[in-house]
Amino acid sequence: MGLDLVVIGGGIIGCSAAALAAERGASVTLVEATSIGAGASGRNLGALQHPFDPVLAPLFHDSLRRYRALEDAALSLPERPSGLLLLNASADAAAEQAGHLAAQVPELDPTFLEADAVARMEPSLVGGLAACRLETGFPIPPAAATQAWARLAQSRGVDFRVGLAAALAPGGVQLADGSRLAPDAVLVAAGPWTPDLLAPLGRSLPIVRTWGVTVQLRLGDAAPHHVVEEDEVDAVNRPAVAAGRARDASSRGDDVPSLFSLASAGGVTTLGSTFLPDQPDPQRVSRLLLERGAAFLPAIAGAEVVEVRVCARPQSIDGRPFIGPVPGLGGVHVCAGHGPWGISTGPASAALAVDALLDGARVPAALSAGRSSAVPARRSQMSI
Repeated sequence: MGLDLVVIGGGIIGCSAAALAAERGASVTLVEATSIGAGASGRNLGALQHPFDPVLAPLFHDSLRRYRALEDAALSLPERPSGLLLLNASADAAAEQAGHLAAQVPELDPTFLEADAVARMEPSLVGGLAACRLETGFPIPPAAATQAWARLAQSRGVDFRVGLAAALAPGGVQLADGSRLAPDAVLVAAGPWTPDLLAPLGRSLPIVRTWGVTVQLRLGDAAPHHVVEEDEVDAVNRPAVAAGRARDASSRGDDVPSLFSLASAGGVTTLGSTFLPDQPDPQRVSRLLLERGAAFLPAIAGAEVVEVRVCARPQSIDGRPFIGPVPGLGGVHVCAGHGPWGISTGPASAALAVDALLDGARVPAALSAGRSSAVPARRSQMSI
């Protein structure tokens, strides 16, 4: 008989881990408090992108391979990426960024583009913007990846219990309806709420919530073919830089710093992005995003707004996820803390977590849940 496993969390990590574990013969129950893909796994920008981190890059490439192998009709990736344009008002700065990224990620073929070349490629953008173009970016509808993995998990017999909050307790998993599960192991894949689930057992992880607001639009022919972003992409997943941006914004009397980003898939364009420490007023922030976005792409000003969405991302202290067994908690594993790269690296992360669960495989030290920054001073020896 296979391992009896409970997965807590119905995002990209939980759904892909459940599907992969079930394929290996585990008996899997997935518990989700609200709905599948309710958080960042369904409310992201809508693009699979290289994470600009040598530790995370293999996870991105393996995740792409796993997405292609899904053969899900609702999730079809083109052979080549649409490309990512990092926009900059300064041609010198764009050229410098292209040189920097050529040294760091030559596989992405970083190419400097003068403003006239950008205008030819994407005529709907405002004139005068130079760019660094990167060979990455696969636009997909924001929830499509998570839904595809959920369908695969269901086809493999995973028992989905949606709408039930779960809590870890010595000896098992307590559900909100009063029932209790006593599995052989638990995988906590609850994104930014993972530390809250571990706390009752005396453990924690340095994962914080960074709140994002996105606006979904219909831009028609004005929708760019590339994924486009303001040129600070290499700073997105560094908490210290994000905190500095927030301080700078506050000193200007602006409590909502944002980074222009845009991706189009399935006839809908998603506009972002914010990285905020507290839950914002989505309507207020959406108005700011629309105003700021129109300065890059004027058609945004008159576009139909389809939906305004808000979610919390699970931001780890060092920008990399925590994967594998939680030290001092026998039978409890985690896979969380992906920041903005959950969709792009999630399936491969889940595969590492499943291999650790089923085979005792070692997780790379830079991703291990037991790495030094994750181990609090007070240790607990509880087991589920």
